[in-house]
Amino acid sequence: MNRSLSLLVLLASALQGAGCIVKGSDDSPCDPNPCTQANRGTCADEAGEARCLCDAGFIARPSGACEPVSAANCAEHAGDASEPDDCLARARLLSSGGPTLQQSIEPAGDYDFFQFSASARELFSLSVKVDSGALMPRVDVFDQGGVWRTASEAPGRTELFFRATASAPYFARVSHSPVDPSVGTGGYTLALKSLGQDDHGDFPDEATDISPDGAGTPSPRSFFGRFEYPRDVDWFRFEVTQNRTYRILFDPGDASAPRTVPAVAIYAGSNFRQPVIVSQSTDVTFTAPVSATLFVVMTPPQAVEGSYAFNFLEN
Repeated sequence: MNRSLSLLVLLASALQGAGCIVKGSDDSPCDPNPCTQANRGTCADEAGEARCLCDAGFIARPSGACEPVSAANCAEHAGDASEPDDCLARARLLSSGGPTLQQSIEPAGDYDFFQFSASARELFSLSVKVDSGALMPRVDVFDQGGVWRTASEAPGRTELFFRATASAPYFARVSHSPVDPSVGTGGYTLALKSLGQDDHGDFPDEATDISPDGAGTPSPRSFFGRFEYPRDVDWFRFEVTQNRTYRILFDPGDASAPRTVPAVAIYAGSNFRQPVIVSQSTDVTFTAPVSATLFVVMTPPQAVEGSYAFNFLEN
């Protein structure tokens, strides 16, 4: 590996600036209530931002309208003992770490909705295992406003990893995957597990601030992280000084306690389209041609979970 990676492209990127963030007041964004649209008068505080939700007894539709809950938008039919549960308004409560739930997709085209509570940056695992029938399980997650967030599907068993962006209720929907053209029905077991709080942010505005130790420091600080699920990413942010050389040194551990050596991408300023450095090595060394803010994104190699540790040094 080249131990002195050039960052000439950094200059142009850094001069673009990282922008500015204007913080709101400490007052509740829902006082007074800004939600005045018909049937959408419920205000929710999501991380200091007001969000207008459908009133009780109404359901959000793809058009954006809030319609009264009825058989037209929330199907009612025979099935297991949890019916009717074909929409968010009739979702069954699901507890993290609680007992698994056993239900069925019956008849064809059935949806089963579940509601669970989450805190900001909390990570979850949702698994659906087929117990009987020809079901190909799919699980979707929606936020409290009914906006789709993510999904997972696979034959026999599927597992979805989900990160909550705000402290709020979320919804899971289990169904037969539309990828399978057959008429799939059958029984399944659903389990929800909290993986705890994400240790480092998944986005630039949530990046963990770090600063380097001098290269001659006898006992430099160690920074720790963990990839809680295979597609987890961790963001870090730090300042560099012109003509200084920096090193990110990963500790690979030993045979009894091996550690992950993450794949690393370093970005300059607010330019997150093109990294200036991409590496997977125990030693990532570079010299900064200008003083600027850099972001480091760490991802798990081979998309596997694992912990890591590194020192951050400045010459």
